[in-house]
Amino acid sequence: MPLKEYTVIVERLQQTLGRGFADEPWLLNLPGKSVVCKIDPHYYLAVMPAFLETLGRLGGVFPDQVREALVKTGNLLTKAPERDPNLPLTVSWGGKSFTIQGAFVDADFIDRAVKTYGGSASILQVSDLKISRDDKSRIETFFIEKTPPQDLAYY
Repeated sequence: MPLKEYTVIVERLQQTLGRGFADEPWLLNLPGKSVVCKIDPHYYLAVMPAFLETLGRLGGVFPDQVREALVKTGNLLTKAPERDPNLPLTVSWGGKSFTIQGAFVDADFIDRAVKTYGGSASILQVSDLKISRDDKSRIETFFIEKTPPQDLAYY
């Protein structure tokens, strides 16, 4: 599939995500309820595969097509050569820790959806969701040649 088709899918996903957020604000950035939360100014952490399934349902696209479009456009981060976005991570909010399959989403993708299509006056703030510092070295390895999440993403 040419890059142009991926960008069309991504635009559609942003539109439906923004509209979904306008109707159901808990869809984004509420740890324990949302499938994706902002962890620093540059990244959201998505719970997988729930994030792909939710985005696919909202946009009328199969989850594997959501994943492919987001990976090909650089909105869902991966590491070569595997190109697998998923990492097992320990996260915490509200004093409780959980292990999840997580993936990093470029904040611009979601922030644009919220502002442009969700009717929000501003982008979302960093959530209370934090990643265990024990996972930091694996995350930094995953982010080789990319800017890793800032220290505020960790507990």
